[in-house]
Amino acid sequence: MMLIRRAGLWVVVLALTLLTGCDRTPAADEGASAAIDSRAVVRVSQVRSSAAEEWLRFSGIVRPRERVSPAFLHAGTLKERFVVRGQRVEEGEPLARLHNPVLAPALVGAEGRVRELDVHLARLGRDVERARALRERNLVAQEELDRLVSEREATAQAREQAVASRAEAQAQVDEMTLRAPFTADVADLFVEPGDFVAAGEPVLALSGIGGVEVTIRVPVRLGARLVPGMEAQVSPALHEDRLQGRIGSVGRADTALVPVVVELDSASSLAPGESVQVHLSVPMASSLQVPLSAVQDPGGHVPYVLVLTDDGTVQRVPVAPGRLGNGWVSIEAPLAPGDRVVVAGQGRLQQGDAVRVLP
Repeated sequence: MMLIRRAGLWVVVLALTLLTGCDRTPAADEGASAAIDSRAVVRVSQVRSSAAEEWLRFSGIVRPRERVSPAFLHAGTLKERFVVRGQRVEEGEPLARLHNPVLAPALVGAEGRVRELDVHLARLGRDVERARALRERNLVAQEELDRLVSEREATAQAREQAVASRAEAQAQVDEMTLRAPFTADVADLFVEPGDFVAAGEPVLALSGIGGVEVTIRVPVRLGARLVPGMEAQVSPALHEDRLQGRIGSVGRADTALVPVVVELDSASSLAPGESVQVHLSVPMASSLQVPLSAVQDPGGHVPYVLVLTDDGTVQRVPVAPGRLGNGWVSIEAPLAPGDRVVVAGQGRLQQGDAVRVLP
């Protein structure tokens, strides 16, 4: 009986010892952890130098490289139109015909004048030959022969002028028929048959099939750094694909914006009238860049970044933010590429605080 009691007592003592040991271990661990490291935990990123070029984006509308709105040189009534919207026409193909009651009679009169002078010139030629034969036999005075020769020369000159007038009248009559200057599609029609057409008024619009281009407008300072032949990329507004192009011409204007024409390959899938984004690679001066998350108080009067020093503390450095792109912002600050700035965990940090950097 005594042996059983002693065994039970030893069991109770052992249980109490184990419970006491379990209660002390966590408290000891927590104190040790607190004594090990109480620094704030942060993430850092390195300051980098921006690339020597920068991609800028501008909006534009695709248009055909060859385009024209033909017009008549003279006023009149549109007599016929030989094409419809969307029709493909070849170079030299007739498009429309004008009716002008003055031009055709002028051509007829010019042709009649040339025929009249031809007859008169032929008669004078015979008279000169006859007078020359009579002069050889001394049957006519030299003055009469000279008069006939002079009259023939004057008539020949008058005929040359009449031929020139006839050519001019013929050209004006030919201009009454509009012809396609190049292979194109009929984009639009502005005048219907029977309508009066003023001189120089567009009758229709032609869209060439020899390639497309995009015209954009850029600031004057940027336009001064662009030259024909520079590469450009064009992407449709609703697609991610980018097509290769090149700058065809750069305008020079006295306004705030300069027109720039970007040419695309003739095999391009873009259609005239489509909205696109033009991406230009522009040479830029090198600058420092940091992640946007590193800049504190970016909209305030004194934006700054926290720089990690060699002794593991942070130092506040004022910056002047610039252009933002792809999550990085250009800055002006007394920093160098490779310096480490805090990008996360800087909410409560002060000047000189020690930090622990997460990998």
